Amino acid sequence: MRSLFFGPMLLAVLLPASVRANQPEPKECAAPRPGSYLVIRQGQRGGSPLGGLQVETWSEDGSVRGRRFLRVGRRYSETRYQGRWQQVSTCGLTVTRDQQGSGSSVLLTDQGTPRFGISTKVGDVVTEQWLPQPAGDCKPSAMDGTLLSRQMGMTFANGAWTPNAVIQRETWSAWQMAGLAVSSYDGAGEVAAYQGRFLQDDNCVGRIRQQDARGVNYVYAAVLRSDGTGYAYLQTQGDDLTVALIDRIAAEP
Repeated sequence: MRSLFFGPMLLAVLLPASVRANQPEPKECAAPRPGSYLVIRQGQRGGSPLGGLQVETWSEDGSVRGRRFLRVGRRYSETRYQGRWQQVSTCGLTVTRDQQGSGSSVLLTDQGTPRFGISTKVGDVVTEQWLPQPAGDCKPSAMDGTLLSRQMGMTFANGAWTPNAVIQRETWSAWQMAGLAVSSYDGAGEVAAYQGRFLQDDNCVGRIRQQDARGVNYVYAAVLRSDGTGYAYLQTQGDDLTVALIDRIAAEP
């Protein structure tokens, strides 16, 4: 659908009056909310898989500043960037960024919070999930408990990328973790126990280093959610490219 923000207007012109009378009126959204957001990105750039994390802050004057963690194929990069956000319809806006970050078309919730986006960079087929990242300190105790996730990724083998799927269960204590991953690589199953830790870089941003029971090491860029509901990670090395959102499960009474 190319007319992303003008769909309701187009339907109003094309549909007969008798049909339009039964159509619900598009609901107006609140004004876009300035603040900080965690953006989780996944898709393809050209013929290579893409995964990314961004921590982005919007100001009242429309300015944007952010930090980007990006993996395209086997290439990984980290950059800081600036840009602008601009409302283009009641419930939609665009974000333009400097040469260090691609632009986005974004849809808002009724409350004016960005929820989903797509990359507007030529050659990208990339979707985005936006999550509020309120101001606050990320402390070890806030992540203690059980976390669960499911994700789809890509594996590079024999000169080509093939899909993989993973589900994980982790237990965290003081930023140390132990977990179990159940994986499917092109239909071949694998179960692996692992342990690791989160290394803080800048408040909620840092690295996760893990080692599985076979002695294989893994490194991820990670962003803890400031409300303590989980975290997002991006694999930065190796033959697997995975970006994931991991949910923290409340302790049972």
